[in-house]
Amino acid sequence: MRRRELLGAVAAATTVATAGCNSLGRTLTGDDGDDPESVTVETIDASGSRAGSTVVPEPGRVTFVEFFATTCPICASQMSVVGDAYRQTGEDVQFLSVTSEPVGLTVSREDVAAWWDDHDGGWPVGVDDGVALARKYGATSIPTAVVVAPDGTVAWSHTGRTTASRIVAEIRAAGGDSTP
Repeated sequence: MRRRELLGAVAAATTVATAGCNSLGRTLTGDDGDDPESVTVETIDASGSRAGSTVVPEPGRVTFVEFFATTCPICASQMSVVGDAYRQTGEDVQFLSVTSEPVGLTVSREDVAAWWDDHDGGWPVGVDDGVALARKYGATSIPTAVVVAPDGTVAWSHTGRTTASRIVAEIRAAGGDSTP
């Protein structure tokens, strides 16, 4: 009887996991990603960032979000790229980097702030506690960059390495036309 219970539990867990992955896949392809509902993200005290919260996306503005982890070497190498894009886009764009790491368990807010400072972060950085923002935008891998148009629709999403010029071009195409 125990074997039957174990197999039933494994089957149930597999079903739940598969449903979750399918749901994230729909978000990435835009089935749910066009939802203009905002998510509140905790921001932390670090270079260019203040402790508090921000709403993502900010209604009426182009939003750029970069999902990262402090343990990701590609994320670390992308920091200068994202920083260059930030300096080129101006104040009309909501710009945010977000970690979905279990802050408070395996990494502290102070660890994230120290990593941020070590990698020359100079724009707002947040914590996606509960991964609501990552789910919303289908950020199942890191680094993932997302550009959201002023109406809340996903204009561009990319996972992996990219260039500052590509980020800036996608932001401008979504309606973030200002220059510094």
